[in-house]
Amino acid sequence: MLMSKHRIVTIIPARGGSKGVPRKNIKLLNGKPLIAYTIEASLKSGVIDRVIVSTEDKEIAEVAKQYGAEVIVRPSELAQDHSLTDPVMLHALEELEKSGYYPDLISLIQPTSPLLNAESIKIAVEAVIQRNFDSCFTAFLPGGYEFKWRHVEKGIFERADYPLEKTPRRQDLPKIYHENGAFYITRTDLFKRTVNRLGGSNARISLVEMNLEDSLQIDTVYDFWLIDQILRKREEENSD
Repeated sequence: MLMSKHRIVTIIPARGGSKGVPRKNIKLLNGKPLIAYTIEASLKSGVIDRVIVSTEDKEIAEVAKQYGAEVIVRPSELAQDHSLTDPVMLHALEELEKSGYYPDLISLIQPTSPLLNAESIKIAVEAVIQRNFDSCFTAFLPGGYEFKWRHVEKGIFERADYPLEKTPRRQDLPKIYHENGAFYITRTDLFKRTVNRLGGSNARISLVEMNLEDSLQIDTVYDFWLIDQILRKREEENSD
């Protein structure tokens, strides 16, 4: 395994109570359960030695195991609509440490990012290990810069980023990356101190750019349909 001197764990949080798309984590997407895509990408990367699905749901747990993941049962208080992800990661890490496993790096993959690929995972891991960053995440560049406006009062708005008299040319604007929520990795000791997936604001953070299409996430029924179409099209292209 690449970089085998480092113990690297991936946590995939997948609770059963999705509201936008009911049971979405095991809903079939182009013939496979949604959660299968991120499990397979993790295993295929060759840099992750343990893939853990954190869930309170027995059916999700069984599906996760079928695709090669291990499962940690999440307590109900961490499986609510208002539950935050970083404490879920901490719970999984503590359970692993109880069993004698102490990873050097801990990563997070959202199961709602099925187009995340193994290569992006590998590059992010290399950024932390070989380039000595504290953490790394995946992001994308939007198609163009969108000037930002804020509401002042009673229907009046004002430009929030640049004065109207000093509007820069689009080609002169800085590149502003957007987190796509797919993958995060940080040094375990730093994560334990901050309980933050990127190690807090003082961390040395890098990013891996993904294209806009691969950055799509599933939050709605339409997202599910769209990504299903993308996967089908890619299959057809690969079979030609």
